[in-house]
Amino acid sequence: MTRIAIIEDVREDSDSLKVLIQRSFDAEVLQAFNKADAEVLLKEGKFDLVIMDIELGAGAKNRYAGLGLLSDIRANWPTIVVSGMPEDNLRNLALTLHAYDFIAKPVDEGDLINKIEHALDWSNSDACKDLTTQQGLPDGLTADPQRKNRYLWKGRPVPLTMTQLSILQCLIERPGSVVETRNLVKNLKSGMTGKAIATQLSNVRSRFREVDPDFEQIENEPGRGYRWKIEP
Repeated sequence: MTRIAIIEDVREDSDSLKVLIQRSFDAEVLQAFNKADAEVLLKEGKFDLVIMDIELGAGAKNRYAGLGLLSDIRANWPTIVVSGMPEDNLRNLALTLHAYDFIAKPVDEGDLINKIEHALDWSNSDACKDLTTQQGLPDGLTADPQRKNRYLWKGRPVPLTMTQLSILQCLIERPGSVVETRNLVKNLKSGMTGKAIATQLSNVRSRFREVDPDFEQIENEPGRGYRWKIEP
């Protein structure tokens, strides 16, 4: 059975999420209401998905407690961050810390269910597997032995979100071959459009160029798709 953890300090919100999930999925749902309980829960169990708030209790030390948890668990399970905090950069920060997705409160139930479905699909896909088991990676690209879901480019870590990681894996599966945009959209199962794929790939290039200004491995084939260029 699918196992989902909810980490939310407001019991009413947590219970509402639990009811919604159990009504929509055949899932066992476990709850934690503060950071300490969440650490115990996540240490003792294995989950297919974690749904987590950023602010886990009153006081300054709890304001960003969820981000600390996210940093700890990012190598284990996909995480959807749900937050009512107003800071505009929280979404980008959560995604940089390898959250699968971010939802602002108040939560739209249909949107949440859709994101949970995609996250569970991703959890069972090749994109969620340990990268160190991959064979035949392109020259210069290696799996980070210290972190399950991160690549190194020329020995330096490249911080990618889960969506960006999934797109990259589609390209390096067959280096030198064009991956059509429509196939990227289909494989990601995330409701993304071709325009959104282009934006994500632009961000992927930027991430690589932060560690290597000369990075030019991802090529656009206009009207077709993208490929990982093989050096002659």
